[in-house]
Amino acid sequence: MGFNASVSKVNIRFADGHKYHGAEATLKGMAFGEYTAATGLDGGDGEDVAASMKRFAGNLLSWNLEDGEGKPIPATEDGLKQVDQGLARALQNAYVEALIGVHDADPLPQSSPSGGPSLVESVPMEALSESLAS
Repeated sequence: MGFNASVSKVNIRFADGHKYHGAEATLKGMAFGEYTAATGLDGGDGEDVAASMKRFAGNLLSWNLEDGEGKPIPATEDGLKQVDQGLARALQNAYVEALIGVHDADPLPQSSPSGGPSLVESVPMEALSESLAS
């Protein structure tokens, strides 16, 4: 039985206290070839802001955005045109951040260890140099 390597979904949420906390979106992730082309890792120029925003709109699957009358805004390129530009850019930036690493609002699981102090910092320098010399 093989491993399912299909493109995953990316969920965007903003942390408590963020200007856009409460806005959520789900998008298609990118296949590696798309990612390298978009970022320029394939040797090309990568995407400019306009192309990146168009890709964001094309990868939208759903969101919870509503207009001023409480009607749902469709998660489409036309729907994106109805959204405040600051929110649109924040969503797109969060999507890019999620693709390249960890989005700022992605919390660590409660089971995540605190990390604790590094043992290297607690080793006296003399002991470290002696162990390296031997």
